[in-house]
Amino acid sequence: MPIHPVLSRLRRFPVTTAVAVAAVVVVASARMAHSEPDFPHHPPVACVALAAVVVASLLAERALGSIRTLVVGIGAPVVAVLGTLLAVQVGSALGEAHAETAVGQPVFAPSMVATALIGAASAAMPTQVRWRVRAVLWTVVLTLVLFAGHGSDLARALATLLGTAAGALVVHRASRPEEGTRVTRTAVSARTVVVAALAAIGAGTLVTLVVPSPDGVLSPFADAMSDDSVALVGALLLVAAWLVQHGRRVGVAIAVGVLVTLTVVLADAFLIEPLQQGAVAWQGLDLDALEWQVTLLGAWLVPATVLAVVLGCHGRLVRARFSAAERPGTTLTTMLRDGEAGSLGHMGTWRGNATWVHPDGIGAVAYRVCGDVALTVSDPVCAASDRAAVIDAFTVACERNGWVPAFTSVHEPVRRILAADGWTALPVGVEAVLDVTTFDLRGKKRQDLRTASNRADREGLRDTWTTFAALSPAHRDQVEAICTRWAADRRLPEMGFTLGGFRELDDPDVRLMLAVDATDRVTGVTSWLPVHERGMLTGWTLDVMRRGADGMPGVMEFLIARTALRAREAGLATISLSGTPLAVQPEAGLLVARGAALLARVLEPVYGFRSLQRFKEKFGARHESLWLVVPTPLHVPRAARALASAYVPGLRPKHLWALRQAHRHAAATTAAVAPSARS
Repeated sequence: MPIHPVLSRLRRFPVTTAVAVAAVVVVASARMAHSEPDFPHHPPVACVALAAVVVASLLAERALGSIRTLVVGIGAPVVAVLGTLLAVQVGSALGEAHAETAVGQPVFAPSMVATALIGAASAAMPTQVRWRVRAVLWTVVLTLVLFAGHGSDLARALATLLGTAAGALVVHRASRPEEGTRVTRTAVSARTVVVAALAAIGAGTLVTLVVPSPDGVLSPFADAMSDDSVALVGALLLVAAWLVQHGRRVGVAIAVGVLVTLTVVLADAFLIEPLQQGAVAWQGLDLDALEWQVTLLGAWLVPATVLAVVLGCHGRLVRARFSAAERPGTTLTTMLRDGEAGSLGHMGTWRGNATWVHPDGIGAVAYRVCGDVALTVSDPVCAASDRAAVIDAFTVACERNGWVPAFTSVHEPVRRILAADGWTALPVGVEAVLDVTTFDLRGKKRQDLRTASNRADREGLRDTWTTFAALSPAHRDQVEAICTRWAADRRLPEMGFTLGGFRELDDPDVRLMLAVDATDRVTGVTSWLPVHERGMLTGWTLDVMRRGADGMPGVMEFLIARTALRAREAGLATISLSGTPLAVQPEAGLLVARGAALLARVLEPVYGFRSLQRFKEKFGARHESLWLVVPTPLHVPRAARALASAYVPGLRPKHLWALRQAHRHAAATTAAVAPSARS
């Protein structure tokens, strides 16, 4: 008898199921508000902590298994609590002030189970995700220890340490790279350190306002200021941390201003005034008094140290200025000829793109920054053997500038390199690649192509293989008229970024295949970008495809077929019909495929992505997925917004109405055609 899918999933995760049931019981009990010692009588905080325990249990159970999750989830908190109680008793017996204050305080908190399990589960996460999770986890844990300073905070930190160590021990075999695999070294950047420090001080300062009797070594921050000043300082430092993370100069300015003020105020309160009053003495002090003197000294030394780090790393915190490379970029063009940049590489030479060059000169990346996202123009421009090194160096350069690297419309080899480091990949389109060595017009599937070719011969239409510079003035005007009329007919702005237009035709490396009628008038335009590999021309990539108002039906089929035959005669292996956005293959996943299909259907009346894909299928080309690869799933929305801005920079709210009108027009046209088709 088949098991219900929900019951089947519950059986796969018994520990998480049990924890979820227990969390519901705790929430329903009257003692729920006291479950987090740092935030007593704050039910929302307790609910968040219990929800975190459930999520952490699920992550750990999926990564480590049920038995190991149970052992870590119980063992780490128990050992942490016992260790904390022992430390408190020993410290209290020695007269240590913080330990004496912690005597009798509750030590256990549900959140320590969550932090221990997250620390354990992080060991099985991909490299990029693991470092980010641990950075956030330890920033939160240490902030509570340094500012709240309760026994439960020390126990939570110890439980997190034990959980992280246990997870690393369990998955140590998986962390060992197999022979021949690439090892990625992840370094902690100056930006990460500064952001973590600013966030910790800002959040910790705010914590002192809400936790009862804060006793951390940095809790004196709040003693030198009013509550309103404490709240303002905390909020400004958190804002500064967010801005510095995004490479904003104003974030550094805010951080410096707040840290200077904080250092001066705390130094005056805890050093200058005590010195003037003769209250500072370093001889004849017991342990308690000596510890208090050190605490007061550290209260102003900590922001002073962070201030020094911010000033010292200023150049690495502020986003670098760049200017778009002139087209064609000499360096990039040379590398395109000598490297293996793939079929879309020449698009990197277009206006609006910038070029980053590897410090050793082994490769380059064409990219465009939208917001705080650096969108690459397809694959890196380099030899295949240097791809990994170029990708790593470009990623580091983006992090230094506060940009999120988003590898856009890349092919499978690049996706594999990044996927090995745990990056998130989403299919964003399909490229149609035609093998010209076997291409011909025979067979039933090529009937449309033969019909177009035969009709062109009958009407005296000729194909002309040329460049824009070689065109006569009359033909240039005709080509411009065809391209601009097509763009003017769109109800939404013309797309760009990796979709060229009229201005991309004027390039000495780009070839035009024109349809010219018997009266010497251009009726169809296609443009072809060169594809080089190790210094040799290996193919062409279709870019612009425009038909004149009086162009023959099937003129595009005619021009592409003739280009394929010319390429074969020239000894080339393939031509690319370029990528079709949102044409996602079924193996990409049901949810992604449905989402892409829905968006393509919405944009169909204006941009015709689905029609374009059906058109390309006439040529019998093979399909290769194009990918968007970002560091983590959390970066997908930001990359999507950046892509929308790059492809349609002139998009405005008024265009939504135009899109709606286009759908109405398409529906009316379909309704008018249907009766005649039936008759």
